[in-house]
Amino acid sequence: MHLSYEKLGLDHPMYGKAEYIVMDQLQAVCYKTKEGYLPIESKTNSSTAQNSIEVKSHSLYVLSFKMNDEAEEMTFKSKKKHDKAQSFFSTKDYITDIQTTVYKTLD
Repeated sequence: MHLSYEKLGLDHPMYGKAEYIVMDQLQAVCYKTKEGYLPIESKTNSSTAQNSIEVKSHSLYVLSFKMNDEAEEMTFKSKKKHDKAQSFFSTKDYITDIQTTVYKTLD
């Protein structure tokens, strides 16, 4: 898995609302805004949510930290990889303010 951040084009419906779209190769995962991450909702998924049908989702783990007093972020789909990175970073003196935020994204 390789997550990438792509800037939104002028013709994208979320242009102005989100800064980037987070992609896992060719599949969109979520949107990145100044306030955090937003799940991608399609018309079919929103209509199924209104009908009280369970929507498949997965967790997106965002690891925020400061490296030499510069803010950094990493995103993980796997809790195991997130935990491994977090434990590694906690052993380093130059990495501070380690925080994790978990977002639910639609499949």
